[in-house]
Amino acid sequence: MKSLVAGLVGAFVLTSLGSDASAARADEVSSVVALAKKDGARHGVLVAKAKKRKRPAGGGGSSKAAAAADDSADDDDSAKGSSSASSDSSDDVKEEEIFGKTKKKAAPAAAAAASDDGEKSGGEESPKASSKSVETVSSKASDEESSGGSTLSALEFGLGAKAMFRQLAWTSDGRAAGLGPYTLTPGPETGLWLEFYPAAFGTSGFAANVGLFGRFDYGVGVSTTLANGDEAATKFRDFLGGLKVRIPMGTFIPNVSLAYGQQVFEIAQQQTMTDLPQLAYVFVRPALGARVILAPEVSLDITAAYLQVLDPGSGGDHIRSARYFPRAAAYGIDASASVAFKLSGTIGARGGVDWRQYGIALRPDSTTRSVAGAVDRYIVAWAGVEVVLDGQGGAAGGDDEPAKPSKRKRRHAPEPKDDDESSDDSSSKSSDDE
Repeated sequence: MKSLVAGLVGAFVLTSLGSDASAARADEVSSVVALAKKDGARHGVLVAKAKKRKRPAGGGGSSKAAAAADDSADDDDSAKGSSSASSDSSDDVKEEEIFGKTKKKAAPAAAAAASDDGEKSGGEESPKASSKSVETVSSKASDEESSGGSTLSALEFGLGAKAMFRQLAWTSDGRAAGLGPYTLTPGPETGLWLEFYPAAFGTSGFAANVGLFGRFDYGVGVSTTLANGDEAATKFRDFLGGLKVRIPMGTFIPNVSLAYGQQVFEIAQQQTMTDLPQLAYVFVRPALGARVILAPEVSLDITAAYLQVLDPGSGGDHIRSARYFPRAAAYGIDASASVAFKLSGTIGARGGVDWRQYGIALRPDSTTRSVAGAVDRYIVAWAGVEVVLDGQGGAAGGDDEPAKPSKRKRRHAPEPKDDDESSDDSSSKSSDDE
């Protein structure tokens, strides 16, 4: 009996001791688990902060890769949170693997983002290439503008052959007064012409547009058949010289001029010849004209002028003499057009037509024939070669005026950002999104 009671007491004591030990062990295990969880959560926060600092800018693709890496890191950390020393070392290894993979993925992700941006922008060129193309187009435009304005000439000197047609007709009462008509078809001439702008060799200002011009024609090999069948020697010539001012306006270059001139047509007088007086017009010629640049090698010149005749020819057998009409007076008008071609270097060719007409008021009195007047008309067709020397430009402004820059504005493409700035911007955007 005593042994039975002692056994029961011993069993009770052993049971109480075992329950106390197991409770103590359970408490120890629960505290270790809580501490591991706390360390794991703190380590996860540190890993997330490190990823935010070191995450590269790679667009949408890189952010997805980083998010996936974060999830895998969190899973690994939670699975390894039970052992402190081993989990720390394994987490460091995995952290290096994660960041290594992220860096490797950053480059293709950035390239993919750049290609996506290029496709979205409609295949635009890079900023540097775009800038170069804009500058190339602008330079071409400025070259075209500079080549479009033709350089004005400083010297034009030509020599050519001419054919003159002349018709002298009296009023209806001329035949009754013994004055016969006259026709020449045609009379050969040689001709010279000149335009000279001295200042154009040294300046491109207004002085380069002020110059001298002149012309001289001389008829050869012509004789006149009189009413009685005799041949009379015939001479004709004319010259013109004066001052010209041109006003450059791009391809249209108007000009004004004032010149002094003389035109002579003389038939050698016979003893009994009284029906054809000699004419020697002296005049002042104000004129308006223009040159039109049709192409770099082709230009058109037109001129219209009034002739203030000072003397139609006086003395001897001229029309203003006691033998004919001592009170005669005249006026005239003329027009001309010519086309010039630049052949090679300084050599060119020019051809044109001149038209001139005089109106003669005879003013008869009791001592002269009773004739009211006459019309004397000349038409000259001509062509020749010329030497052309260009000046410095002939701008309409002041002397030595600098060339104006092109009016076309040059557009500059935006400068590309540095890699550091772009990565900072993208990292800040990604951090804001998170």
